Amino acid sequence: MMKGADPDAPRLWREGDRLHVDVRGLCCPEPLVAVLRLIDGGEAGDGLVAHVSQEPLLLYPELNARGWRYRLVAPRGDDEVALEMSRPRA
Repeated sequence: MMKGADPDAPRLWREGDRLHVDVRGLCCPEPLVAVLRLIDGGEAGDGLVAHVSQEPLLLYPELNARGWRYRLVAPRGDDEVALEMSRPRA
């Protein structure tokens, strides 16, 4: 973590061509807001993986409205679920 960084802010990193965001531990609705901010701001590019504490049911209608596809990845532990999201190519 960078010195002076907000410990409650989502953690971002890249793996290959995908941006990853870890929003575990954030209070509702911050995980949803953080993911949508990355998508709407263009930072997510064509793909994003969100690491969340539980299945983000309220995020699905928002992704559908924006035309994004998503796939829930098998749980990675007791407190982590990964949601892979992608923007359909034209």
